[in-house]
Amino acid sequence: MASSTSSSSSSSKDERKAVHKKLSVLIVENEDIAQTAYILCLQKCGAETLGVRNGAVAVKIHDITQMRFDLILMSSTMPIMDGIEATKKLRSMGITTMIVGMPTRSDNEEYRKEFMEAGLDKCYEQPLTMETFQSLIEKVSNKV
Repeated sequence: MASSTSSSSSSSKDERKAVHKKLSVLIVENEDIAQTAYILCLQKCGAETLGVRNGAVAVKIHDITQMRFDLILMSSTMPIMDGIEATKKLRSMGITTMIVGMPTRSDNEEYRKEFMEAGLDKCYEQPLTMETFQSLIEKVSNKV
């Protein structure tokens, strides 16, 4: 009888582990220092991260490898493919992952509006803070 109790106890622990899987975050940012800082902050929040340098790579990852993420952080201005074009492409591919835009202070209001309309769920001006990361991780965790 005691073994029955311990096995149900261990199976409920396994279920809790499955529910609390590490969130995966794709960081689309071409600035080395910002990307490294964001990776470190998100890992400190318990997330698994992958950093890429432009929107074209983010689109290819989803298209070719079929990898999926719980959260995508998208910089606005990048070489090859900017955040607006990348967000539009991801949404046209049926990607429903939360995409958070990261405009810079120099992005004007019209550009920010266009970025938001491309399919962002949220938008936070760079640099993002630890509190912002914690809030985003909490929101995404509640949806997963």
